[in-house]
Amino acid sequence: AVVSTQSTGGSKLLILLNVFDLCVCTSSALIVVLELLFRMWGSQEGTALVKAMDLLLGTYVAAGESTAFSTCLLSVVRCWCLCFPFKRVNSSHLVVPTVVQVLYVLSREIGLVTVKWTCPPEYWNCELYQNYVRVRDYLTITFIATIIIIVIFSNVVSIKKVRAAKACKDLVKVARRAAVTVFLVASNFCLFTTTFLVLFCVFQNVPTRGQSTGIKFLEFMTFRVLLPMNSATNPLIYLIRKQEMREFVGECLTVVYDLVSCRRHRRLSSRSSSSGEMMTQFTKGTGNDGSASDKLVD
Repeated sequence: AVVSTQSTGGSKLLILLNVFDLCVCTSSALIVVLELLFRMWGSQEGTALVKAMDLLLGTYVAAGESTAFSTCLLSVVRCWCLCFPFKRVNSSHLVVPTVVQVLYVLSREIGLVTVKWTCPPEYWNCELYQNYVRVRDYLTITFIATIIIIVIFSNVVSIKKVRAAKACKDLVKVARRAAVTVFLVASNFCLFTTTFLVLFCVFQNVPTRGQSTGIKFLEFMTFRVLLPMNSATNPLIYLIRKQEMREFVGECLTVVYDLVSCRRHRRLSSRSSSSGEMMTQFTKGTGNDGSASDKLVD
């Protein structure tokens, strides 16, 4: 019962977390590419590149907060399964809060983009935009801080349950290993997200934002390094801890190697066949009985 309950809820949440991690890493890479294009070509407000950047930033923030929420939900479900091993976690208990959270973040970011596009060109001086950004930042800080507290509490309870049942037979080896995996994912999340939260609070209280090299570096570390690093290191934990992940990666590498080997074999075979055809044509042109050499002698 413990294994079936945990595999049902935990596997779905791990897949969901992988999807959000992929969105974070992809949107972060695209944002860096657009920033490089801005430096090369320059940018003006209202252009297509600037609007694309606004949409990517909204997607990036929404995916980052959804990753935090998925990690929190994963920790809570694992803690629930260890405390109540014979009570099954229904799919609705996972789907409903996830959908509500995603809709909340998306609507908030869409509202920010709408306010920015409807304000004058110097939107940063618009009072409506400033108030909206201030409320959004406070909500983000409160949301992430609450999630960090829940994740820490859930994993402390889970580790205590694992240690208490270490010598007992009521906790299966698979469940213990899954609890340790979730603990590593949560520790990775708390490490990067807590640092992000501290730097984000410092960044919010800096009056001369974006005018000095130190502030630009702080902004880069806060929004371009810490958030993607959390999502980028999660697959490494899965690769180390989950045998299915290692088998999947091995199969993918085998397929890639087979494709490369087949192309190389086809290239070599095409070269050998073309050289064989040239030899055949040369043989037909000269003749098998040495008639061409006789003509040359004559």
